[in-house]
Amino acid sequence: MTKEFQIGIVLESDTEYVATKKEYHVYKKDTSEVCDGRYVALRAHDTDEFDVFLLIKGKKNITFDFCGATLVMHGKIQPFLIDSSENITVKNCKVVYDRPPYTEALILEATSEYARLRLNENCPCRIEDGRLIPYSSTWENRKLNHKGCFYQVFERETRKGAGIGLGVMGNTLVLDPNWGFFPHTYTAEADGEDILLKGEIPEYYKEDRILVIAHETRSLSGIFAIDSKNLAVENYRIMSGWGMGFYAYRTQNITLDGFCLTYDEESPCLITNAADALHTFGTSGRLEIKNSVFEGMIDDAINIHSNFRTVDHVCGNVIYTDLASCEKQAADLYRVGDEIAVYRGKTMEELARYTVEKIEKVSNTVQKFTVDRRVEEHQAGDLIENITANCDVLIENCIFGKANSHLRLQSRGKVIMRNCESELPVLLSGDASYWFESGPMTDLTVENCRFIGEYAKINIVSEIFPSEREPYYHRNLKIINNEFETDSPLLGGYADKIVFKGNRNSMGKPMTLTLTNCGSVDAEGCSVERKNEEKRKLRTT
Repeated sequence: MTKEFQIGIVLESDTEYVATKKEYHVYKKDTSEVCDGRYVALRAHDTDEFDVFLLIKGKKNITFDFCGATLVMHGKIQPFLIDSSENITVKNCKVVYDRPPYTEALILEATSEYARLRLNENCPCRIEDGRLIPYSSTWENRKLNHKGCFYQVFERETRKGAGIGLGVMGNTLVLDPNWGFFPHTYTAEADGEDILLKGEIPEYYKEDRILVIAHETRSLSGIFAIDSKNLAVENYRIMSGWGMGFYAYRTQNITLDGFCLTYDEESPCLITNAADALHTFGTSGRLEIKNSVFEGMIDDAINIHSNFRTVDHVCGNVIYTDLASCEKQAADLYRVGDEIAVYRGKTMEELARYTVEKIEKVSNTVQKFTVDRRVEEHQAGDLIENITANCDVLIENCIFGKANSHLRLQSRGKVIMRNCESELPVLLSGDASYWFESGPMTDLTVENCRFIGEYAKINIVSEIFPSEREPYYHRNLKIINNEFETDSPLLGGYADKIVFKGNRNSMGKPMTLTLTNCGSVDAEGCSVERKNEEKRKLRTT
């Protein structure tokens, strides 16, 4: 069945909705107010209530074809929320906010003590008590003096990232002593049409560059999907995104084809998105990203990961598990039916695997997992990984750049990145210290890609403790037939079975792989510098 798309329409399964207008202006009156603990637990939704334009919940077989129309969000509005639905397609759409959730300013002058700024006309602010107050017709933010937010600098002409830091602004600062980051401190004052940002100004604040302050919480995403499967996003452009561009949580089988974040004459700002362009959390099945452009995002271009929990204690066929991550959205990642693995301490020494048969909440951080057999004598602090919540990934014919970030890949599935062009590094991470983001790479191929600039390379950074029995985290990494401008294309450690063949340096420079505590390396056309690190030896308890 095909229907004309209209604001306020009641959505039905087995229907294609086709837009007939060039532009749709969305206001709070056009939204549904949503309050659900399953959403509040996530980074994407950190308030008790939020407003959703299109809530697709418990639906099947729906296509939204906007035929190139623009959705203009007036205020803090979530454009799409896909919950417990399947076979949903969103295509041929642009999304922009009436006031971006970040503030851009041209740097007119910069010294070590101040920067003179000229605000972008689309980013209105006033000044109170030494801080900027960004505002629109529906909201204002008086908390630039709290905690800290990204202060990023970009080249005006090339749009490339030039530097990144955390900052807090105001005469009266409200800093959480338990916050794990230490921001720069600034004050703002008016100087005619300009603003003087005073404080210890980083050296990359230079005349004719653009300063971007990402001051809003990541409370909205362009598309947020939870507990859904078989989703497709085609020819979808984010012109000024609030939080994550596309955020998927516990979702299976996703295809992004023509997912676009870039700058042109239509753009309200240089920056396209206030947080990650693509963030998948505990995704399973297959994730395909094709024919897409990822530019101008404030945080990761791509972040694909799951999360570790830890053992609190065990009893019979029950594991009491604790939330190790500092992020509350990781609290509800595990599901009944998931396969889990338990590792000794913060190593990858696998002790056992189980299937989760029941999950019960004990406290805000502790959950009781009843599993399919008697539990072994695991110790408090042992890592728990959700094996099910890993996906196969294909990244093909994509462009990545114009940012201060990277492509963060963490999945046990088969991961292929091919025929792409990137100014950003590929980051293979893994964390057992703060975020507890998990997913070792066990089958990665990067082939026929072009990496532009000294910054673009393969970085292997894991914070998992090695042991004699399991000294590595990532393995089976194939870097084949790529072009690099840097002479240091592969850097990092604690990985095994690395293949580096058919690669070339576009500048004709000799290339060196610098590897710390790595296993076998099959490399050609380059030298290999091996290093040994002593600070992360086996913890025997």
